[in-house]
Amino acid sequence: MQISNIMETFIQTLWIMLISAAVLFMPRMAYAAEIQMGSNGNLVFDPAELTIAAGDTVTIINGDLPPHNFVVADHPELSHSDLSFVGGESFDVTFTEAGDYEFQCEPHSGAGMKGVIHVS
Repeated sequence: MQISNIMETFIQTLWIMLISAAVLFMPRMAYAAEIQMGSNGNLVFDPAELTIAAGDTVTIINGDLPPHNFVVADHPELSHSDLSFVGGESFDVTFTEAGDYEFQCEPHSGAGMKGVIHVS
């Protein structure tokens, strides 16, 4: 009976070790964040300020009151300057380097449709 208990404990410990190793060594998934353009019919980005890690991807989603675009100051490679006319249309932007990235909707920047993404 005692050998049976020892084997059971050993098998449980082995499973815990295998699961722990799998969690530790599995590929890391980049955090996915979302920013909505024209949230709730307002000329805003929601959220207008976001903090992510280098390598993370942000999904930009067109909301209400189109057209909108997403232009990152001094970073045309991250910008989506084409106007999005359809609600729900989306695109992904991956930020590979740390820094502060100011962005705006060109047609509505005068109305304050601006934001910043902090990448650490």
